[in-house]
Amino acid sequence: MNWEIVMGLETHVELSTESKIFCSCSTAFGGEPNRQCCPVCMGLPGALPVLNEKVLEFAVKAGLALNCEISRTSRFDRKNYFYPDLPKGYQISQLYAPLCRNGRVEVAGATIGIHEIHMEEDAGKLYHDSETGETLCDFNRCGVPLLEIVTEPDFRTAQQVVAYLELLREHLQYLGVSDGKMEEGSLRCDVNLSVRPVGCDTLGTRTEMKNLGSFKVIARAIAYESQRQIAL
Repeated sequence: MNWEIVMGLETHVELSTESKIFCSCSTAFGGEPNRQCCPVCMGLPGALPVLNEKVLEFAVKAGLALNCEISRTSRFDRKNYFYPDLPKGYQISQLYAPLCRNGRVEVAGATIGIHEIHMEEDAGKLYHDSETGETLCDFNRCGVPLLEIVTEPDFRTAQQVVAYLELLREHLQYLGVSDGKMEEGSLRCDVNLSVRPVGCDTLGTRTEMKNLGSFKVIARAIAYESQRQIAL
């Protein structure tokens, strides 16, 4: 039997703003742990977020570059989950009314639909000490502004995925929206992948490979996971 791979991407892009999305803390990479945070980005009682106007500007630029419709009305929501590097216990995101919808790009002979682009805040970062076995939390990244760019399940090969991500990074760097430094976590990709018999219109059961941080790793992950699902 011949199999077809079906993939959609969720790409998280850190924006090149000097301050965070809802407070004035620095977004500089590589600072001393837990020195670039405040009551707002830590979610302490009584602290109120105020939207960074530059984040909105960058989100609109990215949306226009990817041929999206820009919503005249959007809103933020609390996405509740519990994890050690999320001090609030929720993430401020746009679950129900994203800023940008229904975009598209042409890449590697395929039209890739952009389902939505929404603004949100990043979480902190966990450091696992192999010598002591301890896990340490650095909250400096909490509140760093992100765009999440969600595609339709239009990818069929790893080559298309990598070509799309290279094009996306070029667009964002050219616009000054993001530095696109994958080695610093500025661009991270979740790959949603399923397989189905060639000619079948029904989607298979997908898996999600999260926070992939290089083009080489993404291509290897797609090759491994597609073969694993076909073998099953």
